[in-house]
Amino acid sequence: MEISEFEKKRAANLIWNGAKDYSAEPGFRVYDEEGRADVYWNSIVGAAHRHYDWGKLEQFYHTFNETVNQGVYESLFWLALENATYLKEKDERPVFPWLRHQYAAGAVEHLHGSFSLEDSAGQRLLAVTLGHFRRALGEDSSLPDPVDEKLLNAIEAGPELDTDALIARIAKTLSTYFTYHLPGEEPKETKGFALPSLSTLFSRKRGRGKQDLTPVRKLSFGYGEHVFEYGSEILDQSHLSVAFAAYTAQSDEGLKKYIENSFGRPLFRNNELLRLQKEYCFGNHTDVKLYFTDGSYTQEMLEQGYAGKMKKEGIAQAKKNEDVYHSREAVHHLQIEKLTNRIRNALMTQREEQNIRAKSGVISARLVWRGLYLNDERVFNKILPGDDSGLTVDLLLDASTSQIHRQETVAAQGYMIAQALTNCGIPVKVSGFCSLNGYTIITVYRDYRNAADNRNIFRYFTTGANRDGLALRLSAGALRQNHAQHRLLIVLSDGQPNDVLKVRTSSGTYEDYASDLAVQDTAAEVHAARLQGIRVLCVYTGTDENIANAKKIYGRDMTRIRSLDQFADAVGHMIAEEIALL
Repeated sequence: MEISEFEKKRAANLIWNGAKDYSAEPGFRVYDEEGRADVYWNSIVGAAHRHYDWGKLEQFYHTFNETVNQGVYESLFWLALENATYLKEKDERPVFPWLRHQYAAGAVEHLHGSFSLEDSAGQRLLAVTLGHFRRALGEDSSLPDPVDEKLLNAIEAGPELDTDALIARIAKTLSTYFTYHLPGEEPKETKGFALPSLSTLFSRKRGRGKQDLTPVRKLSFGYGEHVFEYGSEILDQSHLSVAFAAYTAQSDEGLKKYIENSFGRPLFRNNELLRLQKEYCFGNHTDVKLYFTDGSYTQEMLEQGYAGKMKKEGIAQAKKNEDVYHSREAVHHLQIEKLTNRIRNALMTQREEQNIRAKSGVISARLVWRGLYLNDERVFNKILPGDDSGLTVDLLLDASTSQIHRQETVAAQGYMIAQALTNCGIPVKVSGFCSLNGYTIITVYRDYRNAADNRNIFRYFTTGANRDGLALRLSAGALRQNHAQHRLLIVLSDGQPNDVLKVRTSSGTYEDYASDLAVQDTAAEVHAARLQGIRVLCVYTGTDENIANAKKIYGRDMTRIRSLDQFADAVGHMIAEEIALL
């Protein structure tokens, strides 16, 4: 199974959120059959980081490697850990019972068709696995085989156990019912029954006999990705507890520090951020927090573990963006010149003086007859000055992971538009947006006053998710405050609004900020901006798959760039049409 970078990062975000600790190393992540990060299981993995010594658990987990029943041991380890962690979390986080129930209902339905009932080993494994999830649903899980029932009772560890006691219980269960033994112990005789590896069972169903032990492999609850795939040697895991020692593990302050080190120093003080959150984070975005940065950083920030690594990746991507642009600089420069001329011509048309008929002004001898015979009072000539109005343009770049394969293209497009507007003397502001762990992050690459900062647009770097509706709401709010007579917002987007943080409904339930809900929310913000006199356009950067979403959001006010040589014509036509309406 191929897992996208977006889903990998989404899984990591869920783990960090579950751990309430942004120093947690997400070395194990869980996905569903379609390669999507599993919300419940990754939240459990994160919560397990918080309640147990992860280094000890991982060392114990390594002892399963290259054993006959490795897949079974791994699956039962996670079922035991899930049960214990859930019982610790359910009262503290009311959403956990709902998440577990939703997951268990799907798992029970899926497992009914996962194994052939003619296979005795498959029947036994199905019974034990289904029993656990049926219990999670509050259903009767009585198993016909007493050994199955005892195994199920044994793996469902309680919340009272600490790390050492939990490991001891799992080890005892595995040694009682299987051939497992800890390193250094003498192998014990087989007791009870021995299940074949779960991944072997799935291989049989596919007609293959060899067990697949890739970093992403099938377990009883989904597909587990071992980010740090291990060998037979037990590795030193001490780095897990100190990788992000600079951060405060259990506080929001730790997350803010992580975001600062990842994205750059903040533009606003905390009291200003709180004011902005109160003003903008309501409705579908009630629980969202905000962070604004210009991407500036210090050498110390680059040394801050995973966050520092992420910032270094952003710096490397900026260089790549600029290098790719320079590799076709002549073509890019030609497009900037063409776009500049198209915009300049549209502005000159608006700025030309117009001689119109009016009810006052200089009387026109050739129009007097209209007043005498047609009662037309407009017999005067009046000169209207050209519109040299204060037009400002904001460019908003979707900087989420779904754009990861288009980073160089989007950066170049943003730069070319900004440079053409600058050439025409139009103030322009360029920002990127993404979402991470409940925060919507706005990175300002250049502001209206800083015409020399267009090169900063090459700092464009994708990560996290994207809450398009909130980003548009923030941009429209900022445009309302710049006092320009005419304001234009151009969004470079792939039409995929999608954020991990759910929407809290009026009934107290939660819905995903994705699909129709997210599209409708973004469209509503576009409509609200237009009602406030802000023109909103879209340069579509995505694929055929999501163009329908973009049309729902932006209507006819969008263009799609299919090739670089069409860029100036497509974008120029769109901007010129807007200037004509000023």
